Amino acid sequence: MTARHAFARGLAAAALLAGAAAWPSAAQAFQVRPVRLDLGNRQPTAQLMVSNPTARPLLIQAEAFDWSQDQDRDQLQPSQDLIVNPPIFELAPGAQQVVRVGLRRAAQDGVERPHRIWLSQVATTPEEGESGVQMLLRLSLPVFVVGTGTGAPQARWQRHAADGVEELNNPGARHLHVRELRLMAEDAAPTSLGPCYALPGGRCRWPLPAAMRHKTLRIEADSDAGTLRSQFDAVAVQ
Repeated sequence: MTARHAFARGLAAAALLAGAAAWPSAAQAFQVRPVRLDLGNRQPTAQLMVSNPTARPLLIQAEAFDWSQDQDRDQLQPSQDLIVNPPIFELAPGAQQVVRVGLRRAAQDGVERPHRIWLSQVATTPEEGESGVQMLLRLSLPVFVVGTGTGAPQARWQRHAADGVEELNNPGARHLHVRELRLMAEDAAPTSLGPCYALPGGRCRWPLPAAMRHKTLRIEADSDAGTLRSQFDAVAVQ
């Protein structure tokens, strides 16, 4: 079955909350570290440490997905390239669990393969006398598999004045993770936007504040490739 998911843009670990069965509404959360994995032929395996700081047992499911972008839309499909073990486990209160992530096939030279791992809390039967709403946490963690000789990302900026959008295209060989996009223009308060991932061949798009859509615009992006800068001349109002 194909899984598709549109992310909140650029999150290193996206937390999704959904209501489920009945029990106390106090936070039933787990924690994980690290929040990103980088794999390759020199490091074909890695570990996640999942911990349960709550006072009740938690049931956690681990799933691996191939991650791609259709323009600026994220697409996920169940992965045959990653092994995640164990795929489901119970965490006692205060306990920790090592989740091992590994490659099923060698990294391809010159290519970056992006993936996502979902760690999802599974609904369990409430104990007798419990009532309320059970809140289930899902963490979405990026995994990048990088082959030998893979090139760098590239940043190509565009401003679309007609629809008021700032766009970052990445025709490079590796992803760009913009943690924060800062916009500066005369007679307008500086604005921060983001975060966002532009995968190889993908893009990010940010709606511009109305006060900045036609002004001379300077941008600075704090990214994992360093600080990216660009400038755009004023655009005539149509």
